[in-house]
Amino acid sequence: MKNILVFEIDERQLGISADLVVEVVRAVTPLSLPRVPETVMGIINLRGEVVPVLDTRKCLRLSAMPVRHTDHLVIIRDDALCYALHADRAVDLATLQADATDDEDSEPAGQLAKTSLGFVQLLNPWDLLSADDRAELASIVSSAPAAEANG
Repeated sequence: MKNILVFEIDERQLGISADLVVEVVRAVTPLSLPRVPETVMGIINLRGEVVPVLDTRKCLRLSAMPVRHTDHLVIIRDDALCYALHADRAVDLATLQADATDDEDSEPAGQLAKTSLGFVQLLNPWDLLSADDRAELASIVSSAPAAEANG
């Protein structure tokens, strides 16, 4: 059985493979950057590493919300790219029940799946970013100056 991290946005339960999750941290307001994809809120300094923050709401076509002190950032690494998903809150780790997925869900990023916490929409990070956006994020990270301050 596979574990997923369940988090919420607008009271919707979403999940991402726990294998991709590096950590979950309390949200901070990211530094805005010019000329970045509209789904990128900005960057944060996470212990010296430059980490782009995705506006998960925009990726899911939901209304924008400012970062609140109760929000979380889900730090994920897929392939060589590390970035954060902005979430209202991280809920828990859940076990994906292999017998119950619903392919009829037409949300842009995934399917509905039954977990030990109930039904959640599974997100595939490759579906949240286009190839061009991924290249842009990689460029942002590689061109950022070495962080001198603690994040």
